[in-house]
Amino acid sequence: MPLPGMSDLANRVGNTGVVDRKAQNSTNKDAGKSLDMDDFLLLMVAMFQNQDIDNAASTSDMMNQMVQMSVVQAVTNMNTMVEDSTVLTYAASLVGKEVTIGQYVGKELKEIVGTVTGTGTLKGQQVIFIGDDSYYLSDIMAVGRLPDKETDVKPGGDENEDKDDTEEGGTPTEPEQQV
Repeated sequence: MPLPGMSDLANRVGNTGVVDRKAQNSTNKDAGKSLDMDDFLLLMVAMFQNQDIDNAASTSDMMNQMVQMSVVQAVTNMNTMVEDSTVLTYAASLVGKEVTIGQYVGKELKEIVGTVTGTGTLKGQQVIFIGDDSYYLSDIMAVGRLPDKETDVKPGGDENEDKDDTEEGGTPTEPEQQV
């Protein structure tokens, strides 16, 4: 004899249309996309509340799953801490260096050049300070100054690559002939 609600579940599983539902009762900021420990515990409690009395859930299986979820959570937390410390270290390495900041004013890109005097966080993102102003790390266009707009510099290219075959006086040079 099927449990009440099982036919409803069978109908939902057999349904070819995909239903996109938001997760309810979750504290996870990525609810509906990933599970965190709170979501896992909610699922475990729901499973215990709705288990079949003839086929009780194995507590050892639950403990194994809980340990695995704890390990995944710990690895995720360590990864986040490493990423945060890498960004923090990079920002700290910029103190005392000249940087070029790019900010859009309307549709025009404004370049701000200054020396980094400190670092910090603003709204959860790393920022640098130039004088009394703060800028996000993502606003940095270059460490140092950008070349003048008139100068056409090719990355990794040879400076003499595009020059024509003229001597300093402006007279063309003869190509060397091989014998």
